[in-house]
Amino acid sequence: MLSANDPYLNDFWNNVCNSAFGASSSFTFWRRWYQGFLDGKPLEWELQRRVALIDDAIWEAGPEAVAQEIERIERLFDLEREIAALKDMLPLRSALSSTGLIGDNGGPPLDDGVQRAVRGDFVLVWDQIEDLESEIAKPEPSPGRLKAIAKTLWDVSLRIAAYCGGKIDLALTEASKEAGKAVVKLGAPIAAASLASQNESIQQVAKAIWAFVKTLPPG
Repeated sequence: MLSANDPYLNDFWNNVCNSAFGASSSFTFWRRWYQGFLDGKPLEWELQRRVALIDDAIWEAGPEAVAQEIERIERLFDLEREIAALKDMLPLRSALSSTGLIGDNGGPPLDDGVQRAVRGDFVLVWDQIEDLESEIAKPEPSPGRLKAIAKTLWDVSLRIAAYCGGKIDLALTEASKEAGKAVVKLGAPIAAASLASQNESIQQVAKAIWAFVKTLPPG
């Protein structure tokens, strides 16, 4: 079993890392891969599986070609995880058509216009996520289509950020005046924090898309 306390493995590893190949960018993944085993913190098994299944033709093309493919695999893997995290945080589609997103902590509802705007943006996010999952499942995803999705998500995030910093906070404050101090202590912080977290996750997906696009051939 690999161990960070094995002097022979340590010597071997140090020699590899100090070699010309070990210091090259083509070896970046393998440094992290091997160090993970030495530290008892291996890379995600699914990521390792995908790397192991790289086409033989790419392996035969040399270290640089392999490194480029691994970079694409890692960025796609990161994107998939960000998508999953966002989907876990988003309101369900069924809820978007019938219930309020905020102001449901016992106090008066927020301004209808604000709620409609937020609800509409979350519906748009769901639409974009579904398009995104469909696109990245293709053998050759379209960089142009992915960039368009990322831009839409980013634009939505900017609107939600404005809600968080302005209209939503104001509406919660006004509602709390009528509902009592309990809403101020519980309702407003929870609603604002939840929306801010969802918005941050939307931005993370957009950033992950752009990182993935950089690994794709121009098109």
